[in-house]
Amino acid sequence: MERFAGVLEEAAADGAGQQARHYQLLSALQSLVKELPSSFQQRLSYTTLSDLALALLDGTVFEIVQGLLEIQHLTEKSLYNQRLRLQNEHRGTQGRRAQGALRLCAGLPGHRSEEVPKTDYIEGAEPSIALLWR
Repeated sequence: MERFAGVLEEAAADGAGQQARHYQLLSALQSLVKELPSSFQQRLSYTTLSDLALALLDGTVFEIVQGLLEIQHLTEKSLYNQRLRLQNEHRGTQGRRAQGALRLCAGLPGHRSEEVPKTDYIEGAEPSIALLWR
């Protein structure tokens, strides 16, 4: 029975501490509300502030916020990696398009490639005029 008495005393002390913490939070909330415009002050009743203080005492709110922060960080990391992957794919696509365009142009008449062109002189023309053949 003595064990239970100790537990009850501890619970009563926790309850008194929790009630004191509730009043501290309520006072802090009331101070914050005083800084708001009067139209907002009227909407926040004592009961609402008291319920908010109790919700803050529970710790669940902080756990939820922490969980949301973790989700946000993971989402941002995922989006950043997706952005990098898409940029790399886009760069690769641009390079393939440029190579394809060069190949397409290579088949057109009058295209000068990086290769040394074969030249034939036109008979009767000046030596500086030449046709480039591929």
